[in-house]
Amino acid sequence: MKKIIFLVALSLAILSLGSCTQYNFDDTGVANGKHETTMWDYFKGDKYNWQLLCEMAERADLVSVFQGTSQYGKNFTFFGPTSNSIRRYLYANGMDKVSDIPVADCKKFILDCLLPGKRVMLDDFKEGVKSTDPSTPVGKGGEMLTMASGKQLWVYSFRESYNGVAHAGPLQIYLVSPSTTKTSHVASCNIETLTGVVHSLDYNFTLGDF
Repeated sequence: MKKIIFLVALSLAILSLGSCTQYNFDDTGVANGKHETTMWDYFKGDKYNWQLLCEMAERADLVSVFQGTSQYGKNFTFFGPTSNSIRRYLYANGMDKVSDIPVADCKKFILDCLLPGKRVMLDDFKEGVKSTDPSTPVGKGGEMLTMASGKQLWVYSFRESYNGVAHAGPLQIYLVSPSTTKTSHVASCNIETLTGVVHSLDYNFTLGDF
């Protein structure tokens, strides 16, 4: 009997360890907390999610942005595309590696995701309601933000439903590009480093969706 109980406990422990890995980005909008490091070192410390972004930053000569030594200083918000998003772009465009992406495109893709001048946390985004008209992607509320590239994005927060109850679930962040009409969702937010705030775009995002 003791042996059976031990085996059951061991199995449950293994399952619990396997169900939560560093590779998961849960679509919950929960905060990831503070990191006592630069954004660059934060990215370098998680190769699975950020390796290809680091390669893009190096190719575009934008490493200083994430180190906090560029013209943007340490006061900015970055909507980070993960390696899955970059890999999908490479595949769709017949490319094998980041070095195949033109330098100018690498720079534009990164600056499209960078909001200069302020650190914006989840609760700071203005709530909004998505548009129901496909020809008019910008809905009500929210805020039109100008990124470092000059690209404009309509960004809003929205509290999802929970157990069938409207607005009882987690608060989420959405970004809408008026130019492409595509909506992107933030999967993991409030990653605060010494040089800025990161909101990680979910794996369905593809470079160019902005």
